[in-house]
Amino acid sequence: MAMIFCTECGKKMSSQAITCPHCGCPNKTLGKTINGLYKGKKSIVVYLLLCWFLGIIGAHRYYAEKYGTAILMTVLTISIIGVFISCIWAFVDLIVGFCCLGTPEKIFAE
Repeated sequence: MAMIFCTECGKKMSSQAITCPHCGCPNKTLGKTINGLYKGKKSIVVYLLLCWFLGIIGAHRYYAEKYGTAILMTVLTISIIGVFISCIWAFVDLIVGFCCLGTPEKIFAE
């Protein structure tokens, strides 16, 4: 059983606990562990690289687990007019990604 920090009070708690025993906040990492290790850490650098190289098809949005908009970008890319929309959308996501370099939780929020 791994120990994690509560997102509200910052105190240690079990990764298997449903709520924090100190403040009662729900455990947002529950079900997101593999062999007791938190798997929620995503790299903003990987996000930006995916956005730069494969942004037109929404690869960075799949990585950020925003599947609805990722599928929309992929479908838009298939159409002729949608390619332009996807290009603009990926460029905006790239700018937002650079602005959020210090706070990746804004991009990877659930």
